[in-house]
Order: sequence, then structure tokens, then C-alpha cells
Amino acid sequence: MWQMLNIVLLTLVYSRLISVSGAGSKQPNHAVTDIWAQDLTDTFKIEGSDQGIQKVNLKCGANSMNVMLETEKPFTGVMYTRGSFYKQTAPCFMKPTASQGSRKLEMNFSLDQCQTIKDGELYTNIVVIQNDPELITPGDSAFSLECDFRHPRSLDVETTMQTRDRIATRSKITLNSPDPAALANNLLHYSVFSNSDTVEYIPKLKELNKTNHMGTVEKLTLPIIHARDEL
Repeated sequence: MWQMLNIVLLTLVYSRLISVSGAGSKQPNHAVTDIWAQDLTDTFKIEGSDQGIQKVNLKCGANSMNVMLETEKPFTGVMYTRGSFYKQTAPCFMKPTASQGSRKLEMNFSLDQCQTIKDGELYTNIVVIQNDPELITPGDSAFSLECDFRHPRSLDVETTMQTRDRIATRSKITLNSPDPAALANNLLHYSVFSNSDTVEYIPKLKELNKTNHMGTVEKLTLPIIHARDEL
């Protein structure tokens, strides 16, 4: 009997509290509503950064991409092709074997692996350099990679050439955003290219243009003074 009475009293008190709270809030809290309603995409947009990167080397094989990363300090994060983070399996996902990190990291994958996109004889992929093993944060890097096997029309090439014998006529590396939500058509970043199967991205070259951190409003292409066939 007393338990039933207590339940009834608690119900009445709770109902009264709700009624008072509603009466004291005649207008909705627009400030809170606006905060949750606003689009925070631009607020948390992460641009591509090559801070801490010593160099990135791309070697286009007849049927593969080889990516060499060298950092200024021991790297303890992860490197992977976009879309391969959750599986975390080689060859599309790499991390230093040493717990203290490493200044050099290498990826080598076939052109039919790791979300590589094929457009005729042009192959593209995006490699993400993530400093935190779990999260993308400001200061992370991403690079668009291109291996172009298309031949100029003036070049007489045998139609019977096998895939294993082909050589890329152009290779390219472009600084990109590590954020997978970044717009694909917003790639107005620093690029380097080579009319060979090998290209090397060196951030220090950007000092010639007084540009240390790229945004999304300009595109800089330097002469191929850094392209070295022997690399």
C-alpha cells in the first residue's frame, strides 16, 4: 500500500516539474539549435600538408606502383591507399615495424590492387600519410599518384607490346587532402611531374615560391629540375 502511494506521489512531482520547466521556456533556445544546425564541414576541413615530409618517390612499374616515403623525423603513424584503412592489410596498408618509428616507409602494389583507378592507360591512386595511427588530424598528408602509359601519337609503338614490357611515359605526384570527404575537383595543390616512369616530390623546392603550406586556391608547377632518372 505504501509502495503504491510513493509511486503515485513521485509521478505527480515529476509531472509538476515538467510543467514548470515548460512554462519557464516560452521560446526555444535558438542559440543551441543554430549551433547544431550549422554546417561544420568548412570549420573542420583538413588541408593537405607536407610538413615533416623529406621526400616522396613514385616509381611506375610495368604493372605496379612503388612509393617511397622519407620523413624528417621517425614516423610512427600509418601509410595507406585511400579506402584501405579499415582492412589494414598489406600491400595497401603499411606501418613501421619498429615501435620507435622509422624515417623510411615503402609501399609496392599492383595496378589492379589498392583501389587503383584505371582510365585507359592512365592509372591513379591516393596515398595517405597519417601521423596518428587511428585518426586523421591537421598536419597529415596525402598524395595523388599518376602513372601514365599513354604514348604520343608521333611515337611509333608496336601494338603487340605486352603489358609486362611497357614503360610509363609520364609520372606525377600532387599534394592532396588526407580528408576522404574533400572534394575531388578541389585539387589545386602543388604538383611535380616527370616525362619518365619516376618522379620525386621534395617539399623544400616550394621555398623557391615562398609556399610552405598549400591551400585550395593556387596551383604551382615547378620546372622538372628535380627529376632524376637515376632515382
